[in-house]
Amino acid sequence: MKKVIALALSVLMMTSVLAGCGDKDKPGGAGTSGSVSGGTSGSQGAANQDPIKIGSIQDTSGGASLAGQPNQWGVEYAVRWINENGGINGRPVELYSRDCQNDAEVGVTNYRELVDEVGVCAIIGPPLSNPASAWVELATEDKVPIVGHFMDEVCTTDPDTGEAYPYMFLAEPSCAVQSYILAEYGMKELGVKTIATLYNTSNAYAVAHEGPFVSYVESNGGSVLARETFGWTDTDYTAQAQKIAALNPDAVLLCDYCNQMVTAYDNLRDAGYTGYILGANTMYPPFNTLVKNKITDCYFVQNYDLSTGTIAELLEIQMQETGTDYPTSNVGFGWDACMVLFNAMKQAKDPTDGEEVRQILENSTKDVESAGGAKITIDPAIHRPTRDMGMYIATYDADVNVDCLVYMTSDYNS
Repeated sequence: MKKVIALALSVLMMTSVLAGCGDKDKPGGAGTSGSVSGGTSGSQGAANQDPIKIGSIQDTSGGASLAGQPNQWGVEYAVRWINENGGINGRPVELYSRDCQNDAEVGVTNYRELVDEVGVCAIIGPPLSNPASAWVELATEDKVPIVGHFMDEVCTTDPDTGEAYPYMFLAEPSCAVQSYILAEYGMKELGVKTIATLYNTSNAYAVAHEGPFVSYVESNGGSVLARETFGWTDTDYTAQAQKIAALNPDAVLLCDYCNQMVTAYDNLRDAGYTGYILGANTMYPPFNTLVKNKITDCYFVQNYDLSTGTIAELLEIQMQETGTDYPTSNVGFGWDACMVLFNAMKQAKDPTDGEEVRQILENSTKDVESAGGAKITIDPAIHRPTRDMGMYIATYDADVNVDCLVYMTSDYNS
């Protein structure tokens, strides 16, 4: 292992942080289920040596597969790495993976298979809010902790009561926090006063970004000139882009999955819009390889500086193993979700006891190091990271490489 990952291991062992599962099944295999074990046994005496079964549900073949495949690789690698370094308190982990195909119903079927047939004790959830939101009641009934990066707040807290769902946990800043950070940067650093938005009303992720962004702008003296929308089946947004271009706002917010972001960006530039385009973290690569227009005046939120630390080493390995020719943050998302779950499992008397692991996730997830070096501490009230976990503001340089400009946090509440 490379030195940064080796250093992370030593820190994790000292703070009772990790665990995982192994095997090098090809990431992104649709509907794959794998029992992947391996590693050494670090327990002594007659301690339980039975494998710990965890599930992973990702979109590896659907509309968000550009995110789901590297996310799945991050899960697989984290599990493999932990097993190679002693497992969870000496017990190896077995990983069972499913492809939700960006479909909530398929995701529920995946969940039921993993819980009822395989018998997993926890699940690493998808990079998708729509499927994850369908698991809330299931996870509570079955007492199965779920950790993912489904960033819509309704996946972790009840929108009516504000109370946290017992078994749902997010391992990165939520949609609202990310949007506040982006809006603040746009208004304070770029001088944005007027904005428009172009987003998918069928995508919970997009909706959860757009509303808080608009709220921040309006609350801080800005004006919203247009809120243009589209749906999953739409493949061209030219009419919406032309309306926005005619209004000529200082900036346009794009907050969807990568494929939709590419279409929206090209439609806006084709319509003659030359202002700032502010984006969600799905504007990172491969966005830059898919757009046909030159990338100019784009600023977006980014979880990690991909050029340094553990995330850089993970990307080097992932790109080599999978033949990928661009780096993507989703590798780190899969890794981070595992780190948060395994931190709790290492603290548990019985890492397969969902209720015990849930309580530790809620109350004792503190300073778990992310792939980017930021510390993940879960707020017990909302099951999401505390506000001191921020985001980078990034752009593309002249060579169309990601350039992280500044790391920001936000205390704003709408």
